[in-house]
Amino acid sequence: MSGDTDAGAGSGAGATVWRRRDDVLWRRSLDAVILLAANADEPLTLPDTGAIVWDLLEEPATFDELVTTLADVYNTDATTIATDITPLLEELAALGALEPT
Repeated sequence: MSGDTDAGAGSGAGATVWRRRDDVLWRRSLDAVILLAANADEPLTLPDTGAIVWDLLEEPATFDELVTTLADVYNTDATTIATDITPLLEELAALGALEPT
């Protein structure tokens, strides 16, 4: 997938709602989230921004909402945030940890 599809960078796709899948096993450590998705063979560790994205998705959110919140947290521009989180969302979706709706 490219940044112009489900992750939300392209036309109207910013309204895609991302949610955690209920069948993902996960734990929060002090500085990371460790998860095991249905399609994964091994646990995945999400440090830093990945952990914050996972925490934010406790409630389903659109790509645009995630970008706006993270831009505020990191005090940086939305374009940089969008570029940074698109591959993360795509990877977590491919592993079966997230679902775009």
